Amino acid sequence: DFCALDDLSPIVSTHENFDSLLIPQDHVSRRKSDTYYLNNDTLLRCHTSAHQSKLLKQGMRKFLVTGDVYRKDEIDATHYPVFHQMEGVKVFEDDDLMTVENDLKEGLEGMVRAVFG
Repeated sequence: DFCALDDLSPIVSTHENFDSLLIPQDHVSRRKSDTYYLNNDTLLRCHTSAHQSKLLKQGMRKFLVTGDVYRKDEIDATHYPVFHQMEGVKVFEDDDLMTVENDLKEGLEGMVRAVFG
């Protein structure tokens, strides 16, 4: 049902990583001390959300994006500059709150069963 994407390039534009997600110009994540910039317009993605806008514009309505993400974090017990991330997107075509609620409940219960038995 969902399209699984795990081979998208980690090199994205600043537009894809920040602007298309409405991240403000003065947000801390845009700083050179927090992000691996390759040049002024290109960087290593900070999150897999950097692909959302492009995939939605391509007409995709249910997808999972998995991949490495990069942040200039100091290494400690809870931080590392490269880590794996996965996210899912599903667009509902109607505004029926019960449809959204039931879908979320079914998905979360299914995940718990798959992980914990």
